[in-house]
Amino acid sequence: MILQGVVRVKIKAFNTAVAALALIAAPTIAAAQPIATPLTQPAQQSVDGDSALRGGGSGFFVFAIAIVFIGLGIYAAVDSDDEPNSPG
Repeated sequence: MILQGVVRVKIKAFNTAVAALALIAAPTIAAAQPIATPLTQPAQQSVDGDSALRGGGSGFFVFAIAIVFIGLGIYAAVDSDDEPNSPG
């Protein structure tokens, strides 16, 4: 009976690893698209305000938000509140 619990934990860990691998592999495979030829590239025209993310300090804002979420995740992981949240 204890062995069945160990097997279940191993299967869950394996499934988690496969899901993580799929999440990592999907964008990597998508990024490996063939390079566009001159016939398939869009025209090189510049437009004022072409990209809202270019310049203007928005990169710092995204970086700051990422740091905040990473910090909250670490806090939630090491929080020593061991009592259940269910009523009763």
